[in-house]
Amino acid sequence: MSTATTTQPPAAGHVMTPHRQPAAAIRPRSRAPLIAAALACVLLVSVAWLGFGWIRQQRHDDAISVFTVTKRSFPVILPEKGELKAGKSVDVKSEVEGRSTIIWLIPEGTEVKQGDLLVKLASNEIEEKVRNHEIKEANATAALEAAQKEYEILLDENASEIRKAELALDNARTDLKKYLEGDWVQAKLAADLEVERAEKVLERAQSDYDDSMKLYEKKFIPRGEMLTDEFDLYQAQVELEKAKLALRILETYTHPKDLRQKESDVSEAEKELERVTKNAAAKKSKQVAEVEAKKAELDFTRQQLTKYKDQQAKTEIKAPAAGLVVYDVGENRWDRRQITEGSEVFERQTIIKLPDTTTMVVKVRIHEAKTDKIKVGQPARVTVEGLPGRQYTGKITKIAVLADSSNQWLNPDLKEYETEITLDQSDPDLKPGVTAQAEIIADEVVNSLAIPTQSVFMKGGHAYVFRGTSEANAEPVEVKLGLSSTEFVTVQSGLDEDDRILLAASDDLKRRLPEPPTNENPASEDDREASAEARPAAPPARPPARTGGNPGGGGRQGGGRSRSDRRPSS
Repeated sequence: MSTATTTQPPAAGHVMTPHRQPAAAIRPRSRAPLIAAALACVLLVSVAWLGFGWIRQQRHDDAISVFTVTKRSFPVILPEKGELKAGKSVDVKSEVEGRSTIIWLIPEGTEVKQGDLLVKLASNEIEEKVRNHEIKEANATAALEAAQKEYEILLDENASEIRKAELALDNARTDLKKYLEGDWVQAKLAADLEVERAEKVLERAQSDYDDSMKLYEKKFIPRGEMLTDEFDLYQAQVELEKAKLALRILETYTHPKDLRQKESDVSEAEKELERVTKNAAAKKSKQVAEVEAKKAELDFTRQQLTKYKDQQAKTEIKAPAAGLVVYDVGENRWDRRQITEGSEVFERQTIIKLPDTTTMVVKVRIHEAKTDKIKVGQPARVTVEGLPGRQYTGKITKIAVLADSSNQWLNPDLKEYETEITLDQSDPDLKPGVTAQAEIIADEVVNSLAIPTQSVFMKGGHAYVFRGTSEANAEPVEVKLGLSSTEFVTVQSGLDEDDRILLAASDDLKRRLPEPPTNENPASEDDREASAEARPAAPPARPPARTGGNPGGGGRQGGGRSRSDRRPSS
């Protein structure tokens, strides 16, 4: 009778313990499979690693493109970055004296017509000056009118005084003439007559006395009658002496005195007339000067009033021409001005520019090392940021005579020349101030040996290429380079036509570049600049069509490298 054994599942949480068999029973069967599995894994990993390495090397070899040296023609381009500007621009400046505050400003970017209001400046101070000078003008006008009236009165007074002096002179001259021709002659005749009368009287008295003496001696007349005749004779003698003395006094004293007095009266009258005339002229000149001063004061006041009214009118700045409103914040990017409502502007400061966008120019700054490659009239291609897919043509129309040193404080050795490229086309989408990329066609290479710029490697100031079809058979060859573009550079020596060179090189291959001789002087700064100029300033815009991937080379498609990869590691 057999007994059935029923196996129960283990209770929850119970861990089953396997039944251990003796070790001697299990070892022979477990070790062999494990060892075989381990060997198989090692073999599989080794085969996989070798296969992956072969595939990676094969891909790397396939990625290295080969270029055949040929003759070609291409333009020599100088890539420059600049800013778009209007060919013609009208500067709108503040013409208000001193400083003013902007109280209204037209929005930037507005298209305006001639005569449109652009800016309003504060005018309270100017209005006060206008009122004050209007009052000054009225006062100056009244003062001028009063001075002119006084001048007219003075002319009448001067004429009256001169007439009086002239009349006094005429009277004095008349008195002198009257005296010489009348009074003096009359007095002289009277004195002479008196002397003659006295002489006649004396002569008669003498005769009477002589007769009386004869008669008295004969006793015909009494003594008293004779004494009377004697006294009459004495009296006649005295009268004659008196007449002669009067004549002598008249001729010696009275006449010279009266003559001098009359002549002095004439002289004084002449001098008085001269004084009056001069005084009148002085008063007239003084009054004329006063009138002129009042007139000049009035003219000056009116000029000031006109100026302040003109300043008042200039607080409203209007567009002198049609154009696009652009705020002028200054050329110095490190010190931009603020053109906003409430900001202050000074006299002659440019507030707004009104560019004429029908003609646009690109302003670029050319380093002094490249100025020998540019000249007026050279063509250029221009692309503008924000307008993808559009390209414009133009030509150089202006090259600065002197280097621009506005950024000299950043780099004292930097010398750049501002150059203008005028576009041939007009486009309403072109706006001033936009960044533009210009490619100046400095020269033209015609049918010359040329290689891609990415195939050139620099070391120790020397240029090298790897001639060959793969890294296995490539060898470094020193070349002498010539003119270059953004994609190609001409070869003057070192390569021949149909030579094949590598477009890319791995780090191992670049280690084969020869070291410069120890006795060779390092390349000078001029040589390094010349080598840098022979290569383009920027990498090619796109790789050649035949390039492929380069897993082991640089990080770019077709084995291309950045400029730092091609520079010597010094």
